[in-house]
Amino acid sequence: MISDWTLTAAQLLDALPDASAVLDGDGVIRSVNHTWRMFALDNGGSDRATGPGVNYLDVCDRASAAGSDDAAAVGRSVRAVLAGQTVEGDYEYACPSPAAGRWFQLRITPLPGMTPGALVAHVNITRRKTAELQLAREASQDPLTGLANRSLLHEQLVRALQPRAGRVGSDVGVLCLDLDGFKPVNDSYGHAAGDEVLLEVAHRLRSVVRPQDLVARPGGDEFTVLAPRVTPEGLAGLQHRISAALLIPHQVHGHSVDVPASVGAHLAAAGDDSGVVLQLADARMYACKQAKHQGL
Repeated sequence: MISDWTLTAAQLLDALPDASAVLDGDGVIRSVNHTWRMFALDNGGSDRATGPGVNYLDVCDRASAAGSDDAAAVGRSVRAVLAGQTVEGDYEYACPSPAAGRWFQLRITPLPGMTPGALVAHVNITRRKTAELQLAREASQDPLTGLANRSLLHEQLVRALQPRAGRVGSDVGVLCLDLDGFKPVNDSYGHAAGDEVLLEVAHRLRSVVRPQDLVARPGGDEFTVLAPRVTPEGLAGLQHRISAALLIPHQVHGHSVDVPASVGAHLAAAGDDSGVVLQLADARMYACKQAKHQGL
């Protein structure tokens, strides 16, 4: 009765839940499983383009030449396994389509025997990767406004200040903002109304910054804008647009309420210390606030 349980190689391959293919020592696809064929058909492919007889490494090389870093890495991993330089390969990559953002994990396993070969399995990890990316976004975002939080601001500022070849002069702008008269909103109308004001401030800031600028809410009624690759004139213009946008009164419970901002700007040079840069911008913001109090 043991023979009743004997399965062919094709049956075993089809039983694998992941899109899998058997490669020979030259990287030519010798067989594929049902999941592989169905994935190809569902995405406009065919056996002629992705099935037996097609060289998997050639496909990787063409995609690499077209600019795909993932394809280049996959090609290197497959070649290393086929050459016996490593006992396995493992690589995560994005595989988006017009209708879906997918992620896969490629597992490359050498096949035993005298003839070199490998099994390549493309494991769909979209559900897990989506959850990981969501957690990463939540860890770097302010939960109320969706702006960058203090941690992401620091990370991006450090990156922007890193010296790069061919970059000359000061070109990293930092603007620190503190809302004037925000506490009375909470005291008079409640914290829900205060949250609405913060959301509106976040919206206005997004609308006046450049696409490459980062808007952050480190906490409370404080906001920071990181403006990489900016000229002194560009930073001054950005500061003016922000101040003007926040001069517009807010509608709170039927009342027109002024919640302007004190804005301090500092133009940093590549190589500057991120902590010092923030302190300088913050000091200019407080100087602006102090001048308002003194009626200057």
